[in-house]
Formats: sequence, C-alpha cells, structure tokens
Amino acid sequence: MPVHSRRRGSSRGKILDLIRSTGPVSRVELSEMTGLTQATVSTSVRDLLRDGLVSETGRGESTGGKPRTTLEINPASRLGIGLHIGRDYTTYIVADLAGTVIGRLRVPGVGDAEPEPAVARMASDVDQLLTGLDVDRSAVVGIGVATPGPINRDAGAIMGAPALAHWTGFPIAATLSRATGFDCTFDNDATAAAIGEFWLGATGDYNTYASVYMGAGIGVGIVIDGTIYHGKQANVGELGHITVDAMGPTCSCGNVGCVELFAGPRSVIDAARAAVERGELEMEFTGTITTDLARIADLAVHGDATASALFTRSAEYLAAAVVSMVNLIDVQLVVLAGSAFQTVGSLYARTIAERLDERAFARAVQRVDVRMSVNGTDAAALGAATLVLQDTLSPRSLASITLA
Repeated sequence: MPVHSRRRGSSRGKILDLIRSTGPVSRVELSEMTGLTQATVSTSVRDLLRDGLVSETGRGESTGGKPRTTLEINPASRLGIGLHIGRDYTTYIVADLAGTVIGRLRVPGVGDAEPEPAVARMASDVDQLLTGLDVDRSAVVGIGVATPGPINRDAGAIMGAPALAHWTGFPIAATLSRATGFDCTFDNDATAAAIGEFWLGATGDYNTYASVYMGAGIGVGIVIDGTIYHGKQANVGELGHITVDAMGPTCSCGNVGCVELFAGPRSVIDAARAAVERGELEMEFTGTITTDLARIADLAVHGDATASALFTRSAEYLAAAVVSMVNLIDVQLVVLAGSAFQTVGSLYARTIAERLDERAFARAVQRVDVRMSVNGTDAAALGAATLVLQDTLSPRSLASITLA
C-alpha cells in the first residue's frame, strides 16, 4: 500500500474514533484535536459520510460567521460480533458502532468437545442470534474471537491454554470464518476486555491502564498511550503465571509458584473442598469453575468466615502481583473484569488499592486508581466485538511498544 494511502487510512480511523468518543463535533474541532489540516479532515469526513459511518446532525454555536455543522457517529451503520470461548460458558455479543449491546447469548462452554463440532455449533449459534435480532447482516463487519491464552494470533489458534489444552494448534479463526462467512479477528480474553473498556470510554481520561481479567485463569490487557500492547504474538499480560513463590509447587504452565496457584479461581475452589472435608464449610460442588466459585462467593457475602478467608487470601496474592505489574509498566489505572469478580469484586478492588497505596514504588508520585469493569462478566465478549469494529474501521498501530 502506498504511504499516502496508509496515512489517509490512519487519519480516517483517528477522526472516526474522535467522532465516536466526543461527538457531536465539528470539522474545525477535529482539526484542532488531531493536528491534521482542515483539508485532510474534510476529505476523511467526506469518506465517512459516504460510507454512512457518520452523520451531519446539527449546527454548533456561531463564532461570528456561519454556524459549524456538527458530526456524530451513526451507531447502527456497522455491527460487530464478539465471541468469548470458555470451557464453562461461551458468550456471544452483537454490538453497534457506539459499543451498545443489541444482542447477547450465553450457552454452555466447549468443555471437552472436539474443536470441529464445537465450531460448527458456534456458527449455528451466530446464525440464530442474528436471525433472532433481525439485523442487516451486511452491516456486520466480522467476528471478534476471545479465548484464554497463550495464543498464536497470526495463526488464529490457542497454543496450550490449560483450560482448553485439546484445542492446541486448531485454527479457530479460519475455521469459524469459513463456517460463518464473516472475517474473524482473534485475541486473548484479557486483551479483548481492555479494548472494550477503552472503546466505551470507561477509562475516562486515563490512556495508560491495565485490565486485570479473572475468569478460569488470570490475565491482564495493557493499554499504553491509547494503544493496546500486544507483544509478538498477543501473549503479553499472563499475570497469573508470574512467580510469587520461587520454591512453590509446579504450575500446569511449567513455571513454579505461579500467582494462579494461590489466587486463581481453581485454587479458591480447591481450598474450599479441603475446608469441606475438614468440616469447616458446607456446600456442594458442581465441577464447573464459574458456578462453584460463585457459590463460595455467595457464602462469603452472607457472612461465612471460612469462605471470606479464602477470597481474602486470593486477593492478597493477586494484589502482590498487581503491585509488581504497576512497578514494571507504570499504569494510571487498574480495571478488574471477568466472572470471578462478579460477586466479591469489591473485596479485590479494595485490597489491590490498599496494597498499591502501601507498596507501589512510585506511590509518592502518582496514585493508581482501581475500579471495577463497566462490562462485568461480558467484558471479554463485548471487548471482542469492539475489537473487530476497531480493527476494521479505526485501526490503531498494533506494533509492539518498546517499554523504556
């Protein structure tokens, strides 16, 4: 692609993103915000109007001359499908260009199912969801697929994720694309969740932040100066596999003393089973991580001291990992997302915030804000939908960022 074409595409994406996030906005204001010439802005806006992505919706206040025409996003002009694949549950989201969810479906996860029939079922689910919503399929730009890591983003495949080990090497993105007829974008679930937070404006004025995602495992999506940090193959942010005990037990990933062994949902459930055997806790287990963790959390919020202690321990270990992460990448904000935080997220948020205030290396310079995700358990699926919208319509640089 010629250099001038790449620049034009970059300008168009930047302008679309600003109209989406700050509209209604005038062409003059866009030029001031971006530093682009008014001619460049006008050309990009003309393209966006032609494609139906934005609309001229009114006139701003006059500054002495002709009132400026304002621009706003046309939300229904494009739709993205987000698909979060998990062992326990699979979630589908259809979102418009404003990030508004217009349809959602949650079904049992892939469990031990082989990839080929599981993907066939996903294609059927997508078809039924779109049919039920009665949307214009030509407006769908593609499917964003989010899965646990590690992944090979170029190949569109999971590569040894503990919960989906039998999917290793299977080309999910290409197979799903053939089955549905839609282009597929592929990323890990923590990164997808981070993109969703930024796309929806939930991070406020913060443009350097981390989204800690805890479902079956623990990961983190990292945004630096408004750009997602992917690393070489989108395997950045495996927070759950940072060592917190160098003499600790061996993790399924091959490392030792990993955070997930002490803070992860499975560790909480294993500790609860041991407490039941000792007669310290009363509950029944289903064998499903999401459900069992929710049952323990329900006991905790209703005052069971043993259940509360399990989450307190988990939160302390996770907080220790987050402090190390903040010391390395100097973020302004930490967002907590994922099903594991659904019931007892406030405990984790409070513990992490307190430990950052006490222990973060640069705490005297900048306080790190800690908050819950606005997207809750749908964070990864909604993030995947916004991922495909962003990659298609307002792409940012996906190149690795060198951290000084």
